[in-house]
Amino acid sequence: MSVDTGNIVLYIFLPGDKMKQFGYRDYISQSKVGERLLKALREGKLEGTRCTKCSTLYYPPRANCKECLTDEFIEPAEFSGEGKILSFSEVHVAPAGFEQFAPYCTAVIDLTEGGRVVAWVDDMTEPLEIGEDVMVRPEVIEGDRVVYRVLRGKAIKVSLEEVSTPEEDEVKAKRLHNMVAIVTGAGKGIGREIALEYAREGAKVVVAARTQSDIASLVNEIDELGSEAIAIPCDVSNVEDVRRLVEGALERFQKIDILVNNAGISRSSLIAKMTDELWHSVININLTGTFNCIRAITPHFMEKKPLGGKIINFTSTAAKYGNVGQAAYAASKWGIIALSKTAARELARYKVNVNCLMPGYIETAMTADTPSVYKEQTVAQIPQMRIGYPTDVAKVAVFLASPDSDYMTGGVVQVDGGLRM
Repeated sequence: MSVDTGNIVLYIFLPGDKMKQFGYRDYISQSKVGERLLKALREGKLEGTRCTKCSTLYYPPRANCKECLTDEFIEPAEFSGEGKILSFSEVHVAPAGFEQFAPYCTAVIDLTEGGRVVAWVDDMTEPLEIGEDVMVRPEVIEGDRVVYRVLRGKAIKVSLEEVSTPEEDEVKAKRLHNMVAIVTGAGKGIGREIALEYAREGAKVVVAARTQSDIASLVNEIDELGSEAIAIPCDVSNVEDVRRLVEGALERFQKIDILVNNAGISRSSLIAKMTDELWHSVININLTGTFNCIRAITPHFMEKKPLGGKIINFTSTAAKYGNVGQAAYAASKWGIIALSKTAARELARYKVNVNCLMPGYIETAMTADTPSVYKEQTVAQIPQMRIGYPTDVAKVAVFLASPDSDYMTGGVVQVDGGLRM
């Protein structure tokens, strides 16, 4: 959708009734915060607040932190005012004092730092697109009535020396260009193929698995693709291993954009015959291992500039439908879904998307010893009439890691050829 406009006017009324109307009631009773906000706006600044304990940024400002439930760690923080247009909607009846703008469109602006604010669109002269970069500039009109004016981002002037070559354009066109990804369980099967596919799409990859030789050879393959990779041995059920994995990735690449929690095992046993050791080994790798990785990387996602990240967790159709002899595996994979949905809610404020990939029957080392009779029966039930391969899953993992999936979080994407519709 496009809207013809020159400037956008963002508004915020400090009187309580108007603040409540637009969801700013969290701090209207806090006179010191309100006064500081108004003072900053009059100086042409966007000043919000930051919780120094959990690094959460608030704009509009808050007098206390939603996460820590205290005002002990709140301090002022100046914001850049940069953001993107998220959406538009028409308004025909303007609030008192803004009749001159009607009819107009409102635009939701996603600030790079802080939250989202509502934009008033006026002066319909030039086209403006969803996703376009804009800059917020505050202007005080009178008294406590404040107007934010948002101007479109300035075009970057390119000199003749800076003109890109076709080869450079091709690199930048890759969907994961300049991103850094951690892929666990990368030694074999789906994890290995995801690491390779990410490298083909321009990502730098940190490959992790328990077997050093597997990931060392994978690094060589990624180097041959023209990308960068490092191999870090890691048992995801071991907290110290996971800590070293995240620290090693940051030391080499200074940032992490994508975490793929693919590491997992499957050990079969009927419930009546299942040992404690078997149950705990599967839960510790599959479920606790996924939790360990999310917990270890979350502080980085809370503090990185700019905010944003992708977490892709692996579940299974066994979680949804169960499998005879796979109680531990199915339970661990169902737990991953619940963990992912919770993480999606907690990390959304940091612009982190958390989604699950749910493969069906995929030809990997884990399924290689499946009896041929069972394999034939399974393929006969797949509408697409073929078994799945790691490449089928890897291509979906690229989508979930790329900006194409920015409006997806807390979801479960099933890749099974239609086996479990």
